Amino acid sequence: MESENKSDIIDSRYKEIKINKMIVNGKEQEGNIIDGDDTKNIQELNVTVYTQNE
Repeated sequence: MESENKSDIIDSRYKEIKINKMIVNGKEQEGNIIDGDDTKNIQELNVTVYTQNE
């Protein structure tokens, strides 16, 4: 039951935002989807997301 309550809290605070720029492992990405080739054979992914102001 406790996990249900946490889910409700997270869902109620969810808000869609527009991504301005995304940097994956030091390289700027086009769009907002991380390419599968960027995640092959690695244990850790460093992602920085810059959002647009509303």
